[in-house]
Amino acid sequence: MFGHSLSYAQKKVAVDLEKPADSEAFNRELDFFSKHNVSYLFVSHPLTADEIASLDSTGISFFVKLDHKFVTENEFINNSDQYQKSVNDAKAYYDSSSAFNGIVAFSQSIILPNVLPSAGILEIKGNTVYSVSTNSRPLFSVFETSDSYAESLYRLKEQLINSELNLLLDGEWYKSLLDQNPDLKSTFEGTLGTDPNTIAVPDIPDQTPLIHWSVLVLVLLWISLAVNVATNPTYLETIPRYFTAHRFYVDDIMSYRERTSASALFLLLQHAVFGGLVIYILAKIFISDTGLEALYYHIPYIAVMGKNYFSLFVLSSVLVLIVELIALIWLYVPNKEMTHFNQGLNLFTSIFHLDFIIVTSIVTGYFGDWNTTLISILALSYLLIWFSSFNITAFDASKRLGMHRNSYLFKTIGLHTLVSGTLVILLIVFNDWWDILKLAFSV
Repeated sequence: MFGHSLSYAQKKVAVDLEKPADSEAFNRELDFFSKHNVSYLFVSHPLTADEIASLDSTGISFFVKLDHKFVTENEFINNSDQYQKSVNDAKAYYDSSSAFNGIVAFSQSIILPNVLPSAGILEIKGNTVYSVSTNSRPLFSVFETSDSYAESLYRLKEQLINSELNLLLDGEWYKSLLDQNPDLKSTFEGTLGTDPNTIAVPDIPDQTPLIHWSVLVLVLLWISLAVNVATNPTYLETIPRYFTAHRFYVDDIMSYRERTSASALFLLLQHAVFGGLVIYILAKIFISDTGLEALYYHIPYIAVMGKNYFSLFVLSSVLVLIVELIALIWLYVPNKEMTHFNQGLNLFTSIFHLDFIIVTSIVTGYFGDWNTTLISILALSYLLIWFSSFNITAFDASKRLGMHRNSYLFKTIGLHTLVSGTLVILLIVFNDWWDILKLAFSV
C-alpha cells in the first residue's frame, strides 16, 4: 500500500470527494479527477457496487471514510467491539476492489492502539491523516483553505514544494481552484514532471490589521475604570488603602464610613468580563477550531452565541457573575454586623483591582506570543484571587461578631472550602466532562 511514486506535484494530490447522489455525476467527478492526476480519493461509506466498479476502472486508489467522528476515549473503550466490527465489515465489503486502499476508521477522535487491526486502517487527527498502528505514522496532510483565494493558492504551492506528505484537498475547493486558474488547470493536466515552482501565484494584498474584539473589550474595561475614577473623587485613595492599610480600610467599611456601591458594582461586572476574557484566551491557546467543533458536538447547549470562541467568552462571563452574586449573598446573610449590602460588596470586590494587571498581561501575552506556561500561570492567578476574595472577605467581616465569629467563619470559610472541595472531587469522579475536554484539547 502507498507504493506509488510521489516525486511529482501531481502525484501528491489526494481529494476528499463529497459523493454525488447521481451515478452519472459520480462518474463525471471521477473522470475530472483522473484527468487532473489525482492519486487518491477519500469517499464516504457506503459505496454501491457500480460506484466501486467505476473507481476500479479509473484506477484511482480510494479510501473509505466511516462515520466515527469526535469519539472520546471512554466512548471508544466502551464500544470498542462495535467499532472493530464496523471496520472489519467495511474491509470485507471493499476487499475485492483493486483500487481499494484502506479504511479511514475515525476522524478527530481518541482511539487506543492495538485494539483495531492496523493494516489499511487510517485516522484523521488534527490536520493529518495517520496510519493506525502502534507506531502511527503520518500519511496525508489535510490542506486548510483560507478566505483569500491568493493566500490559499500560495499555501498550496508551498506545501506542494515543501511537504513530505501527500496533500488531501477538499474536492469542491480543488475544482473551483482549477476553474479560476486556467494555468494551474493545465499544470495538473500536464504530463508527469511538471515543476510546482512554475505555478503562478497572484499577489497577496496587504491587509490592514483590525483591532481584535478582545482587545477592544480590554480597552473598554480600562475606560470603565477611568469613568469610575472620574465619578468618584475618593476612589483612587481607596485602592492603595485596601492593599497597604487593609485593617483601616475594613474598619471604615464595617463602620459604614465608606458608603459608595457604584465602584464595587463596576468591579463586580469588570471581574465577570475579565473571567470571560481569561477563558477565551485559554481556549484560543489550547483548543483548535477542530477541537472547538468537537466540544460543541458533545455539549451543543453551551453555544449561546453560535459555535465559536465568542460563546465561551459570553457564557464564562455570565457564570462568573452568577457565582459572584451567590458568594455575596452567602457572605451577607449570616453576618448581623453588616447592615448594608454594599459593605460586603465593597469588601468582596476590592481585591479585583488586580484583574486589570493580570488579565491585561494575559491578553498582551496571547497577541505577543508569550510562553503558554506563563499565560497559564497568570490565568491560575486570576482564579486564586477570585477564590481568595471570598475567604478574605469572610475573615474581615467576622472581626466584629464577638461570640458569633467562629460560627460565621464556619458558615462561610468552612462551608465554602467544603463545597469547593466536594465539587472538585465530583468533577474527578464523574469525569465525562474531562473526557470531552481531553478530546477538544487533543484534536
